Amino acid sequence: MTRKAFSSDRTPPPAGTYSVAIQAQGLIFLSGQTPRDVHNVRHGDKPFAEQARMALDNLQAAAEAAGSSLRDAVKVSVFLKNPADAKEFDAIYAGYVGDPPPARTLTQSNFAGFDIEVDAVLLARQA
Repeated sequence: MTRKAFSSDRTPPPAGTYSVAIQAQGLIFLSGQTPRDVHNVRHGDKPFAEQARMALDNLQAAAEAAGSSLRDAVKVSVFLKNPADAKEFDAIYAGYVGDPPPARTLTQSNFAGFDIEVDAVLLARQA
């Protein structure tokens, strides 16, 4: 099995030992993205909607680095500090993934300093 890692100058640099995106066996796995900018500054002080868009923009940039898009997602995992934000998240998220939407899991998390993290698995586009 061959794995190919991808990085992007449009995503925050990894905060640990992981790839922004990695492709294996026809799938692309995107590491979790939070409301951080490319200078690795976290923006947890922003309103939830802005944090959600920042995390999803980072995830989209990671997908594009691997030659794909969130519209190719087959599974998305969402981690929210406050489950009451789920409806607001869903309204924003729908514009990123299109139709049919991918399978999705939403989990409450006790983040400190920010409100959201999102990761995804995509179907790799055939060359």
